[in-house]
Amino acid sequence: MAAYYPYAQRYPVNRRMPEKGRPRDEILAELREMATQEDDFWQTGQCSGTMYCGDMEHYAFMTEAFGMYSHVNVLQRDMCPSATRFEGEIIAMTLDMLHGSEAPEGASPCGSVTSGGTESILSAILAYREHAREHRGIDRPQMILPETAHVAFEKGGHLFGLDVVKAPVDPETTLVDVDFVKDHITDRTALLVGSACNYGYGTIDPIGELSDLAVEHGIGLHVDGCLGGWILPWGEELGFDVPVFDFRHPGVSTISADTHKYGYGPKGSSVLCFRDKELRQGLYFVQQQWSGGKYMSPGIAGSRSGGILAATWASLVSLGREGYLRYAKKIFETSYAMQDAVTSHAELKLMGKPYFCFSFRSNEFDIYHLNDFMREHGWRFNGQQHPNALHMCVTRPQTQPGVVDAFTRDLAGGVEYAKHPAQEKAKTGAVYGGLPKGDTAALQFVEGVMTQMLDAHQGVPED
Repeated sequence: MAAYYPYAQRYPVNRRMPEKGRPRDEILAELREMATQEDDFWQTGQCSGTMYCGDMEHYAFMTEAFGMYSHVNVLQRDMCPSATRFEGEIIAMTLDMLHGSEAPEGASPCGSVTSGGTESILSAILAYREHAREHRGIDRPQMILPETAHVAFEKGGHLFGLDVVKAPVDPETTLVDVDFVKDHITDRTALLVGSACNYGYGTIDPIGELSDLAVEHGIGLHVDGCLGGWILPWGEELGFDVPVFDFRHPGVSTISADTHKYGYGPKGSSVLCFRDKELRQGLYFVQQQWSGGKYMSPGIAGSRSGGILAATWASLVSLGREGYLRYAKKIFETSYAMQDAVTSHAELKLMGKPYFCFSFRSNEFDIYHLNDFMREHGWRFNGQQHPNALHMCVTRPQTQPGVVDAFTRDLAGGVEYAKHPAQEKAKTGAVYGGLPKGDTAALQFVEGVMTQMLDAHQGVPED
């Protein structure tokens, strides 16, 4: 058996297909036990991000909606026309929220439902590449993005053959250097990128200035709203100081917004919005000569479960504007209360001007010593680097009574601990998506995670 394999000591390990199937009730009991144990970790409200809704009744509601369509393949629209209704209305509601109706006369706003933020970003990059090739004759286009932009943009550049130019950010504001962007636009530039907000710091790039550059040079501007797209509009409507980042800026040509984050939909759903359908044409793939029949794909994915569309649609229409505004108000207020707790300590500094999620660092001590303390008290932050910082993404579980008080109390204890830590080297470090729990160094933890992933993809080795 590999050095680490989840639940190997508790449940049978399937190294081969079982000769005979197991009873369904036994399987469900096993699944329920694991799921309950893993849910216990985040339900305290001490886990940054990841669980955006946290409402088990809402999850059960979406599960029921998903179950009615989980077996349906939405490629077969003649058999499931409801998929067209769900997808169309999800896109329409997202466009409405992001002011797609304010596109200029003659434009046709549209969109695509994808499997998540990465696919939305990849799809946008593919559409811009195809548009640049067809309309400008550019063989290898270029995109310019802030160094704080999600790494999925680099992944897209790698996959689709675009050169990536990283623009520096101001170390105090964490916002992209617009002058650098302006100076590096060339005749190969297909798109600019701005975040609203970026994952790391929760800050919003100057989308208005990037829009002006996009209009001036006749190029695209993608706004990555994967994280903020489904909460910032409600925050603005509530009166919080949220800058305009959407289609009200004339240079914004695409926006990604994840419904599986603050849209509170099921995992595996996001929306990519286009100002005009002409750009969206680059996502279609058509092959009319295949022996299997004329083939047309509207995006990167092929087969998709109708359950995702049904459950996402059900989430949006069950909450409505009133629900999203109510939850956004609590999240913004909770985030600002937590930020006040951070700034009450002279040893800690917020990164830029954040909104519903934030990061903080220290010039006085290793911030990961503080994280060690918080870990011991049940908190799970996301670690960052360059500079070292801790990231807290506030979601609905943090709005529970008592969580802010616990954060304030434990943070104060963590600051005192970090001034005089029990050991010279911190136990934790900067790892996207998680940090080590034990006495293992961060590098060893990364190696362990990679080993676990490889083990999973290679199957389970023999003892």
